[in-house]
Amino acid sequence: MEINSKDPGKGHFYISLIKSTVRIISAGLLTWAGYVLWSANIYSDIFIADSGLLMMLAGAGLLIAEVLGIVEEVV
Repeated sequence: MEINSKDPGKGHFYISLIKSTVRIISAGLLTWAGYVLWSANIYSDIFIADSGLLMMLAGAGLLIAEVLGIVEEVV
């Protein structure tokens, strides 16, 4: 069985870049929200630093994955 490789064209590439931009902004917002929770532990008696740290790590992981996806699309 043969699989033909098809070039999806420039439209697909531009839509992919727009999706990547939205994902990068979302990952940045998730990281920022985690930072706010993490830093709020200094001013509060509620221990929420762990959840803020995990949110920052999740946002950073999504950001790295999306940058790698862009590199994959370009190469």
